[in-house]
Amino acid sequence: MALKLNGIFRDRMVFQWGAELRVFGYSDKTCVIRCSLCKDGEEISTGTCGTEQDGSFLVCLEPVDEPGGPYEIRILEDDIVAYEIRDAYAGEVWLAAGGGNMDYPLARSEFAKFIMPKIGKTEIRYYKVPAFGHMNEAQAKAEAETEWIDINSETAGQMSAVAFYFAREIESRLDSKIGIIQCCATRSTIDNWQSVESLLTTKEGRTYIRDFDDAASELTPEEYDKEYAEYLEKYRKYNEILEEALKENPWMTYPEADAKLGPAPWPAPIGPKSARHPGSAFECMILRIAPYTLRGVIFYQGEADTDGHQSEYGHVFETMIKEWRDVFFDDQLPFIFCQLPMYISKDRKYMGFDDMSWPLLREQQQIVAIDMPNVYMAVIVDCGEFNNLFPSDKKTPGDRLALLAEKFVYGFEKVDAVSPFIIDARRGEGVEITFGGDYLLLNLTTGFGPDDSGFEIAGEDGKYYPAEASVDFDGKTILLSCPLVEFPSKVRYAFFSYGPTPLHAQNGLTATPFQVRIDKDLGGV
Repeated sequence: MALKLNGIFRDRMVFQWGAELRVFGYSDKTCVIRCSLCKDGEEISTGTCGTEQDGSFLVCLEPVDEPGGPYEIRILEDDIVAYEIRDAYAGEVWLAAGGGNMDYPLARSEFAKFIMPKIGKTEIRYYKVPAFGHMNEAQAKAEAETEWIDINSETAGQMSAVAFYFAREIESRLDSKIGIIQCCATRSTIDNWQSVESLLTTKEGRTYIRDFDDAASELTPEEYDKEYAEYLEKYRKYNEILEEALKENPWMTYPEADAKLGPAPWPAPIGPKSARHPGSAFECMILRIAPYTLRGVIFYQGEADTDGHQSEYGHVFETMIKEWRDVFFDDQLPFIFCQLPMYISKDRKYMGFDDMSWPLLREQQQIVAIDMPNVYMAVIVDCGEFNNLFPSDKKTPGDRLALLAEKFVYGFEKVDAVSPFIIDARRGEGVEITFGGDYLLLNLTTGFGPDDSGFEIAGEDGKYYPAEASVDFDGKTILLSCPLVEFPSKVRYAFFSYGPTPLHAQNGLTATPFQVRIDKDLGGV
């Protein structure tokens, strides 16, 4: 057959209601392609197009006015039926993308053995984009085997846990099918998720490319092939052992697996054939589903970028969001992401060494959320686990992403979604900090001592000391004191890789980390 649809076009697909339905693929001959959307045997809308010079095609159909279904989608090549897609529904479509924490399956997340049996039937369907870094026969085979899956107690286990909890909350608010497109590459860096052309537009993007090239040049092609073959064999053996362990205990979390089996082999050797090269996930995953119409994106990634690229992350993250909006034909596409949680490795903790890479990257993420329209950040610093890159609590991130979607995308009123954030810091006998956000009262869940408050104050010498903290009578102001600093010039909260995060709102939202200069006295303007 000359015509071939991209893999996402399958039976049971969910397409976005209220927006044009885009159907795309490839044909190896010049032809006219017609697509029709049918319901109960009646043709609802139709569209036609020809093939481009490279063989690609894109047919656009008129929007469906409300969620529902089932629909049938027919694709004809020169008036001959090439595909018939059945049981398709108009609903809410979200792209769930990122690294290993977004990919983390529900079955291995916290309390899964209690939650999954109670899921029952849902209105959630999900499609998983195969994780590849190169377009090859293996990628084509994997995509040909993909499918849209109805989520229930039996099928939910392999779905992204974060995306499941996000979809479950959205489902409770809307009378609609919820379509989740899961697009994840574990241990990916932000440069993997956009094109090389996009990376070249910024100094920071070019730094990513140069650093990859430098690392890849350390091995000859022969050395790389040898090391990569050895790595694949180690990974194959590890997966065999893991599969057996999961048969005994399918609820095993990642930390439990590490304790039982040891850590998975990582990192892979770096070379020109590496799956995690600049542009890899964008070319082999994002472009396989773009320009499928979306309601929005949820994103959780950044851990791997703390290894030397924390200062470049923000600019590259911003160009990634812009490029995704371009390829999905939506310059206002809502983009909701998780700020990194707390983390430090066991070795660094016991050495008393914190290179501050994690708080610096969190700061970069926050700047992007502030600067870009329709970009929102879920604060999850209270979800980190010591010496564990993959925390097993995935409900908290999923729920907080959903709250932001409900408030800013769907416009629900009286939704507490914005975590407490600093709006002012002033000097007095100590330091007074005022917070904004969606809450009534702030709470400090510690004994208010300086070592566990999460707050630190510095003078002009820039040396930080722990500060005692208390909540003022208005419930929105924190009062800090630190006798070791006579003239406070800087203040920060939770600005470390791993440490206490005791400041929460009464609704459970955790406070946003920050570091700021103090440029006002109390009572100043």
